[in-house]
Amino acid sequence: MVYVLAFLHLVFCIALVGLILLHSGKGGGLSASLGGGVGGPFSGTTIMEKNLTRLTLVVLGLFVLTNVALVFLG
Repeated sequence: MVYVLAFLHLVFCIALVGLILLHSGKGGGLSASLGGGVGGPFSGTTIMEKNLTRLTLVVLGLFVLTNVALVFLG
């Protein structure tokens, strides 16, 4: 059980790093090159940015849950 949680924790960690790198910063980031910055700077956040933020928060929640579970089981 601990090994499965540790593997899932590693997967969520790698996914979280990748999702954070996809977010657009002040310079546009990788998200703009994938279609996230199509609307321009005056149109606000795009649907892709909102969905990327939601997905990042879900993966963050799963990462925290596996972290807490590993603390209690370890």
